[in-house]
Amino acid sequence: MFAIIVCVGFVCCEIAAVTSVNTNVITNADRLQFIRNLGYNVISNEPTAKTVNIPATFYSDYEKYNNLQKSAGYDLALYKGCEVTIYTYNIDALLNYDGECVVNLIVYNDRIIGGDISSTIFGGFMIPLKKQSE
Repeated sequence: MFAIIVCVGFVCCEIAAVTSVNTNVITNADRLQFIRNLGYNVISNEPTAKTVNIPATFYSDYEKYNNLQKSAGYDLALYKGCEVTIYTYNIDALLNYDGECVVNLIVYNDRIIGGDISSTIFGGFMIPLKKQSE
């Protein structure tokens, strides 16, 4: 029975990857270009990367984070239970902010499926992964 559950989860992740709105990013250069196209200046071209699992069940905080994703046209609910990679890039500070800022790209099967722009301090800001307003 365990093998069936794993297989079903894998199939769901594969279906989500085909049906969701996302951007192909096969290489680091693709990810950098995506960030630049949003209007952000990347400070370091080398990201930090970590592999995580999207929770199978969304609780309050993750629902809030997914609402942020939805405001940018993404939906992590399609990837519940899937293993993803989060690439984090340092970017120039946003207007009216003096601290460090990062772009987090959530990638599944070489596709951006979500992410955010945020400050690195506790209690800072987090905004959707959208084109920077002029």
